[in-house]
Amino acid sequence: MVNKVLTISMLFLFSGVLLAQQGSLQKQLSLQDCINIALHKNTNVVQAQYNAQSQNARVLSAYGQLLPQLSATGQFSWQRSQISTGVLVGGVLFPFNQTTQSRRWQANVGADYTLFNGFANYAGIDQANSASEAAGFSLDRTKQTAAYQTTVDYLGVFNARDQLKISEDNLKRDQQQLETIKEENSVGSASIADVYTQQATVSADESALIQAKNAYDQASAALKYYLGIPVTDSVEFADPTIVTQIDTTQFPVLNERYRQIADLLGTALKSRPDYNAAVQNVSASKSQLSVAEAQYSPTIGAFAQYGISGPGVPQINQNKNLYAGLSLSLPIFNGFQTQTNIQVADVAVKSAKETLDATKRQVQLDIFQGLLNLYASEKQYEAGINQVASAKINLETEQEKYSIGSATLLDVLTANALYTSALSSRVMAAYSFIQAKQQIEYAIGTLKY
Repeated sequence: MVNKVLTISMLFLFSGVLLAQQGSLQKQLSLQDCINIALHKNTNVVQAQYNAQSQNARVLSAYGQLLPQLSATGQFSWQRSQISTGVLVGGVLFPFNQTTQSRRWQANVGADYTLFNGFANYAGIDQANSASEAAGFSLDRTKQTAAYQTTVDYLGVFNARDQLKISEDNLKRDQQQLETIKEENSVGSASIADVYTQQATVSADESALIQAKNAYDQASAALKYYLGIPVTDSVEFADPTIVTQIDTTQFPVLNERYRQIADLLGTALKSRPDYNAAVQNVSASKSQLSVAEAQYSPTIGAFAQYGISGPGVPQINQNKNLYAGLSLSLPIFNGFQTQTNIQVADVAVKSAKETLDATKRQVQLDIFQGLLNLYASEKQYEAGINQVASAKINLETEQEKYSIGSATLLDVLTANALYTSALSSRVMAAYSFIQAKQQIEYAIGTLKY
């Protein structure tokens, strides 16, 4: 039995040393540290930032449509011509080739300005501004999601760590029980069957401990991956502010705070970045429809150009040319492209409105589910406290009864299993409560990061 325990200990030690050798130096990260890392390195956040930057650039381009378009051109041309001709001398034609060359340098500066295009340029600005606002709200929601998911994964690591500690303590209790039974068997007060039964129980505990260690390593690796940290890095997750001893007096206060679902929904519709993004997307799609409809309108523009030219660079000012004018373009037929663009934009408006309605329903669902999880976790934690207290007393009673021969080993094993299960359930309920509080803030849209 000692050899088995030594083997398990060496296995855990070896795996820890191996990961430490492959990863970077040991470092300790709190929950807020992990959230800060996620806000800078998580792929979803980074992509949302790029999208927001892209939409901001489109706003500048849209305002640029109100300004004249300026251009400058330069040109150099060279021409060589050969002409066949002749000279008539005494009635005889003497043919010959005449070659000429010419060079021309030219520079032009021009400007074009749209005076009217059915207000498509102004609608384009509205569309770009709305799209930029939507991208900004989407970035905020992505950050909230990253903060919430980091919290969930972080609590998952803590839960797995505590479950591992419960498994370790359970193994120690059963090992001590085994040593006691062996001593009692040596003096004839316990049967050899009890020894074998307890040995089987210890072996099962060892297997459960290995599984608990694997669950902890898996949870840690998943958190590192989400944060963008190499999974081989040796990182310790520690946060003294996270405790599983919950003050149950706060339950009524929380329940009163979140009692009015209608008020929570009103707050969420003002605070939720994804809902605000959906609102801006509707506005952007309507502006895009205005742009498409403006294609039926005539376009009036003004233009001007000034140019200089000459046979060489020093003589480039030899010829000067200035002209200006107005242009009018009337759309007549473009292969139904305008009609198609309008239909596509109109469908986009309807789709954006449907997305807005779906987002509102999602907000309602998120709040309702968050409240249910909060209430359930409160009840589970209160029940867990009572279960642990009862299971502990029951285990101590069965151990005492077994020591005096009034209970069987099976009674002790059953009581110990119930006690271990109660400890595990209480820990899970505590972390569920902590997560549920964050889930409510995330559902309302007031989660801080």
